[in-house]
Parts: sequence; structure tokens; C-alpha cells
Amino acid sequence: MADKETVIGPETRISGEVRGEEDLIVRGRIDGRVQLTQTLTVEKGATVQADVDVRHLIVAGTVVGAIVASESVRLTSTARVVGDLASPRVVMEAGAAYRGRVDMGDIAAARAAVSAHAVQRPAVVEKPATVAATATRPALPRMAPIAKAAVVAKTAAPVAAPVPAARPAAQAAAPAAPPAFPRVAGATGAMSPAWAKKKIRRR
Repeated sequence: MADKETVIGPETRISGEVRGEEDLIVRGRIDGRVQLTQTLTVEKGATVQADVDVRHLIVAGTVVGAIVASESVRLTSTARVVGDLASPRVVMEAGAAYRGRVDMGDIAAARAAVSAHAVQRPAVVEKPATVAATATRPALPRMAPIAKAAVVAKTAAPVAAPVPAARPAAQAAAPAAPPAFPRVAGATGAMSPAWAKKKIRRR
């Protein structure tokens, strides 16, 4: 182990890339990427969710990500590791949980693959809950302004009802004459003159 070491406390969380030339002991949490020339120790209860490229790796906590150790990897009985692992020497104690692929061959190729994966990974930007809710909320349909329509209706001039044309004064004063009925030839009765009735009686 190196003469100097750095400790990340249990209440500390680091997001991003961590690089160094000395030993690093993690008791809190790291999200991102870890690249050291010395030893990385993840103690029990700590979490490292990152791609790891170190010289020695000792895990007693949880590690999620691709692991490249140029000399050795040791997983204690409380270790929980998920990810591909590349190292010439791997020690796994009874009780350790590991899920992934182990490569004990070409470490340089594994390191290059991890670096390429880190470059292609898009950056994750955390947004507050209010901003996320606003972004996913569907847009409301646009409606015509009701207040403006009401003002236009009030200011519009009323439409007057059509006024019938005035008739001449003579036609308005004279009463309408009853229709004339056609006279039937040879008909007698109330329409015959009085002298014609007398002649008929004398005969």
C-alpha cells in the first residue's frame, strides 16, 4: 500500500471522475468513474457505482460497473459485485456474491474497452421533480380568448328588423271592396227587379 491514503466518509457522496496517485478508501458512495495507480478499498456498507481502473482492488461492500485491476482483485465474504472483471489474479472468499464475466488474460485490451465505454456513455443530468413533471405534461389545447369575443359582441351595432314599405294614403284609407260574384243568366230571386216580379204575377 502507498504511504498516503484518502478516505471518503460514510456521509459523503461523490458524482463524477476520481483520479489519484495514492490509496483510496471508500466508506460512502461514488458514482461515475475511478482511476487510481494504487489500491482501491470499498469497505462494508459503501457503494461504488462506477467503472474502476486500479492497481489493486479490495471489496467488502458493493461495486457495480466494469472492473480492471492491473495486479489483483480480492472479494471478501461481504462483497457484492456486478460487472465484468479483468485482472491477472482474482481471490474470492466464501460468501462473496459476484455476477459478471471474469477475464484473466489481456488486461490492456480490457482497459481500452472500459475507456471506450466511458466515452460513449451519455452524461446524465439530474433534474428537479418539478421540471421533470412540467416537461412530461401534455400541452393544453389553444382556445380563443373569451374576454375579447365578449367585447366584440357588445360593441357590434344591433341589426334592425326590416320595415315593410308604406302604402299610399288613398289605399290605406279606402276599405277593401268585397269580391264580385258572377251573375247567372235566367236566375230569379233576390237579384231580380221588383217590376219583373209584378209582371209575372199578373200573367
